[in-house]
Amino acid sequence: MKRENIRSRQAARADTRELLLRAACGLFAARGYRETRTQDVCRLAHANIAAVNYHFGGKKELYRAVWDWALERAVREERGTRLSKDPDRTWLYKYVHACVMSVFDTGSSGILSRLMAAELADPSPISAELLATHVAPRRAELEERLRRMIGPGVTDWQVACCIFSIHAQFTALATSHAARKSLFGADRPSEADAERFAREICAFVVGGIRAIRPAPPARAAGTAK
Repeated sequence: MKRENIRSRQAARADTRELLLRAACGLFAARGYRETRTQDVCRLAHANIAAVNYHFGGKKELYRAVWDWALERAVREERGTRLSKDPDRTWLYKYVHACVMSVFDTGSSGILSRLMAAELADPSPISAELLATHVAPRRAELEERLRRMIGPGVTDWQVACCIFSIHAQFTALATSHAARKSLFGADRPSEADAERFAREICAFVVGGIRAIRPAPPARAAGTAK
């Protein structure tokens, strides 16, 4: 009987921790770190007001756990559908499309992108740590693709501007209801609208890449074509 009671308490603690994580994911993604109170997390999870401190040790530790939880699920959902073998332009379109859809996805696959948007809009006290561990790997592949697409002679400044230009459009969508309504006529686009938007962004980025791509060296007179 005692063993059963212990197992029951352990299961209850695990359930409470999971409920806290799910509640915190939604609140942090919607409000950001500073505007989210642990009391609200506990209330949403139907947990004791001290549950965050008991299970995580405080707000910062809960925030780290939320990012780990969101990244684990995002990677799990992407597994088997990695884009790394695609040609660069195809990869870029899929990357853009995934980012657009994640802004409007209410499931776990969209939590990571919404956390990123909230973090970029209002950095938390542990922003540098989180971006280095959770964002840097994805940014590294995007940077590598852009460098190849732009070509030899590309500068770090050019790549950084391209990345900023791409991500700024998702941040605007994630943080502005007015921008979404102006663009789509609704707060949430249809799949067709999102796909069309992703293609427009991709075409815009590719056009920009062509504009900054170094011109090939001029051929000497009489050189065979």
